[in-house]
Amino acid sequence: MPEGRLGHCKLCELADFSDPELRELIREVYVSDLEHFGDPGFPSGREYRKYWEVAMTLRAFRSLGVLREDARILGVGSGREATIYWLTRHAGEVVATDLYETEDDWSESDSSRDMLTDPGRYWDGDWNPERLTVRHMDALALDFEDDSFDAIFSSSSIEHFGDFPDVRRSVEEMFRVLRPGGILALATEFRLEGDRIGYPGLLRFDEPELRALLLDGLWWDPATPMDLSISDETVASAVEMSEAIADQESGRRGWSRYPHLVLRHEEFLWTSVHVALVKSGLTAVEWRRRMPDLPPKVPVTERLARRAYPAVAWGRRKLGRRS
Repeated sequence: MPEGRLGHCKLCELADFSDPELRELIREVYVSDLEHFGDPGFPSGREYRKYWEVAMTLRAFRSLGVLREDARILGVGSGREATIYWLTRHAGEVVATDLYETEDDWSESDSSRDMLTDPGRYWDGDWNPERLTVRHMDALALDFEDDSFDAIFSSSSIEHFGDFPDVRRSVEEMFRVLRPGGILALATEFRLEGDRIGYPGLLRFDEPELRALLLDGLWWDPATPMDLSISDETVASAVEMSEAIADQESGRRGWSRYPHLVLRHEEFLWTSVHVALVKSGLTAVEWRRRMPDLPPKVPVTERLARRAYPAVAWGRRKLGRRS
């Protein structure tokens, strides 16, 4: 990766909004917000982590070769977010999945039932309806064949899928239906402060938990090295959760205070993390077949022989010097 370029696996940073590619993607995807707020420098002055999550995913897809006419892309827990609509103009097929028929606390704002019949009502920008399929589906049991998609995205959703084992199961499902060499672009909550993961349905991950969730036992690699550092300037911009809730309840468009990148509630301080993962060249069938045998078991006699070898080699060197 050229020096100065943003990686694809990192925390949300205030400085990221100065990156030319990320800025232009935000302006392109959220053109209605640009027009509504009337700020020529948008998103400067309106730095919001959801803008960042979506643009980071689209930037990863562009950089890693996903945006092409023959690409099939899956959204998991995708609600009615901007990523869905933008991708219909840049990929051959987009499949959006969520619990659209389930009435819960998230339905009104994120996953309305009428996405199944009239997705266009939630988007006022350009998109291609012929390339979009919307399906009610549980992320823990994706109703697709192995190795079905070229790319998968999920933004600010997996933390609501249940407890840690439930979220891990959803990640394994995404791995299963992704084709060898395919890309998963995922954003979720990253815990900066707080000594516990949170509550079932409202999880926030620290670095060990995130690595265990995404990387343990799954045959893919981060597209760029994981960088989970964050600047003091970004942390200092934290917004109290009560303030964010008040903004939502007021019905206003946007937030009363920016940057809106880090949130604080009780002992928790958190922001967004984005990770792009590249699946290995082996199929999901091969992964399942090999998993019980990994790590490989080494017979006791071989382990003893390995342990003895350095001592034997040292003894041979000593004898050689004496002779």
